[in-house]
Amino acid sequence: MLRMDMGHQPAVDWRQAVATGELGLWDLRPELETVQHSPTWKQRLGFPEPQLSDSTHFWRCRVHPQDLEAMLAAMDDHTRGAQPTYEARFRLRSNGSGYRLVHSRGRIIERNDEGQTLRMVGTMIDLTERPFTPQAGLAGGPRGAMAGVPLAFPFHVLLAGAACADAARFTLEQAWVLDLVEDLLQASAAQLEGQRAART
Repeated sequence: MLRMDMGHQPAVDWRQAVATGELGLWDLRPELETVQHSPTWKQRLGFPEPQLSDSTHFWRCRVHPQDLEAMLAAMDDHTRGAQPTYEARFRLRSNGSGYRLVHSRGRIIERNDEGQTLRMVGTMIDLTERPFTPQAGLAGGPRGAMAGVPLAFPFHVLLAGAACADAARFTLEQAWVLDLVEDLLQASAAQLEGQRAART
């Protein structure tokens, strides 16, 4: 299923890191203006409704204003083909613990016939030294037109290998996506390994 032929393998198991929320996953659908994060990552940042998707505007507003332009430029560089992957470091406002410094990686995995991005997936790591201290949930109110719309086979579901009614389609999409982003997962796992080593 997942090829592991990249020489040095990080001691950190990315599957376990996703399960604990140490490694966040995101699945962006620009045409829907929707993004879905792995539930444990979303919970770790203190957000409610971890299983549901949110509008891209909801998350973009949480990027520190001084970091937003560089983050969007990095995404644009990848979208235009100037960079093979998306990579950015920025401050992201959590729900109750202030801004967290995060490192995000991603890759476009699907485009339409006109070359427009249909789907991009990636990882996110919290680089902040201080522990997370969640507080009360978000105030009520709309979180975007597509908020709560479930995505078929979001990235975190594909990586978890959850059972579903259309097992054949799920297995094909899982193998396809993992093949496209294995290097990003390995790079994120290696970065987590470095963080852990620095703390000991």
